[in-house]
This record gives sequence, structure tokens and C-alpha cells, in this order.
Amino acid sequence: MSMFSTPGASRLLIVIASLWMSTVSVATPEGETLVRQADEARGGGIPGLIWDVRAVTSGADSDTLPEHRLRVKAAEAASLAEVLEPANSRGSKMLQVERNMWMTKPGLRKPVAISPRLRLTGQAAVGDIAATNYAKDYEATYLREERCGERQCHVLDLVARTKRTTYDRITYWIDTERGTAVKADFLSPSGKRLKSARFEYGNVVELDGRSIPFISRMSISDALSDSRTELEYSRIQIEPVAASEFDVANLQ
Repeated sequence: MSMFSTPGASRLLIVIASLWMSTVSVATPEGETLVRQADEARGGGIPGLIWDVRAVTSGADSDTLPEHRLRVKAAEAASLAEVLEPANSRGSKMLQVERNMWMTKPGLRKPVAISPRLRLTGQAAVGDIAATNYAKDYEATYLREERCGERQCHVLDLVARTKRTTYDRITYWIDTERGTAVKADFLSPSGKRLKSARFEYGNVVELDGRSIPFISRMSISDALSDSRTELEYSRIQIEPVAASEFDVANLQ
């Protein structure tokens, strides 16, 4: 007779299996919660925030791409970026509200709708410099936990909810301890890697009595060349931004 054939042994196996399944369930974090926390360190969901971003491209075609500098204002799910440099683009503005985006520039009679996938410079898309709201824009599936450089990371698969996102699909590594994004692979719908990004958090902001790490650098690399665009974040300020700043009727 098998040692597992008795009623007592069968009940014991059921209890052990139930406990194991419960442990697995508890150990698998909620993907959307992880992504929302990571968004905060990149400007997502904060009620009022202003920062400067400097974009510098190296590698392929870098000689023809000037340095860009922008001032970004964000609140919750909206952001407004104004180009300060280069001189020939100064005064151009890009407004993002939820999943909609518009652009205007000196001499343009009215704002035009654009895609967040439009290239800003080098490997940086317009959507890369807006406040990050991956928790709303992507369906998150938890994949695994693994080592990522010096950090232990949760790995998630993010699939765009609509076509009005910067990327169709993202493999996202989030620090298990800090809750900040460590790196990302930006993929085609079929899963082909197009670009990669790494993130650094040398800034800190104070919000509701909490000290929040805030992004200081995003390095975006092309998958097929040595082209790389560094986005450097500075002059971070937590302060209210008037709702009228995010009204497309006021975009001039």
C-alpha cells in the first residue's frame, strides 16, 4: 500500500498544497501597484511639479543633433514641456493630457495633435520627457524576480492599452527595495527590442512628509546602433501648477 493512500495522509497533502499556493500568491506582487510607485519617481501622479531636462545625444548622427533643454510642468496625468534650447526651436511647446498630445511653435496658428512617439531628438521621443504614467497607459503582468546589476528587481511585462502611448510594449525592471525603475526594454508588438533605457535617481523631492527619490538621468540606447540620448533632470520643484496651463485652448 502506498504511504499516501490513507485518508490522513491525503488530508495532509491537501493542507500542504494549499499552504504552498497561498505562499505563492502572497509572494507575487501586484504589477499595477509596483508600476504606480515607480511612476511617482518619474513625475507621475504628483499634484504639482516643475523640472528642467537636458537632452544630449552621442554616437550615430550626434554631430547633427544639437543639445536640447526644456522646462516641464506636470500635475497628475498632464504635463507641459517648453523648449528653451536650441534657439531655432525656442518657444515650442508640447502638451500632454491623459493620452492626448499636442504641439505648437512660434508661427503656428493653432496647436496640432501629435503622437507621443514623435522623435524629440536622438533616441528620445516626445513622450519620454512627459510625466510618466505607465500605470494607466499599460497593462502590467508580473513575470519574475531577478538580479539587475547591483539591485534585486521585480520584472514586469507592460502592454499598451491603446496606440496612443510612447511604446507598444515594455519589459520593466523595478527595484524591490526602493520601488524605482532600474531599466526598461522598449519593444515592438511582436517583442523585438527597439531601444533600452536605464534610470538614475540623484534627486529627492518632499511630498506629504515623505522623501521621494526622483529621476536625475534617463539614458536611452538604440538596439541597432551606438546612438544614445542622455536626459538629465534638474531644478526639481514641488509646487502647484494652474489647471489653465494644461488647457489646449491656452496653448500658444
